[in-house]
Amino acid sequence: MTAVGLGCHLIEDASRFEQGPTNLPHKGRPKQVGIWVSSSRGRKLYDASIPDIGQYAMVWQTWWDSLQPGWRKKGQDGNWERNSYGEGGREWGPLYQWGVNGTLNIVVSLYFWGVALKGKSDSDVDLGVWEGGVGDVTWMLEGMATYYELFEKKF
Repeated sequence: MTAVGLGCHLIEDASRFEQGPTNLPHKGRPKQVGIWVSSSRGRKLYDASIPDIGQYAMVWQTWWDSLQPGWRKKGQDGNWERNSYGEGGREWGPLYQWGVNGTLNIVVSLYFWGVALKGKSDSDVDLGVWEGGVGDVTWMLEGMATYYELFEKKF
């Protein structure tokens, strides 16, 4: 199981596999995620291919940035800091969504991106950006799972 998959599993387990309070904001998300959702999450034929990986990376990063809680800060290198979960881990803002309309959409967006990178000979830079996204999403999922476990959040 990948780190992102493990993080998603931790969230689902900690949330007792119940649906989140609302849906993850979809404004600005990569269109491929919407296509996948419209296909009943892969139960119908769909095409979530990514013709322009660089464009997808920019759209994904803008969407990811818009989902961050207010306490999260970017470092001087422009990347999100991962040194603490802020507010004692209690507030995750728009990311506080799980289930099929929540964190699963984030994981799927990374999956589509990773598939598009596979076999590309000129994707070294793109691969590094994708790996950074995977690392940040994994950190977020681990933090949310820790929050649920530590504070025994009731759903």
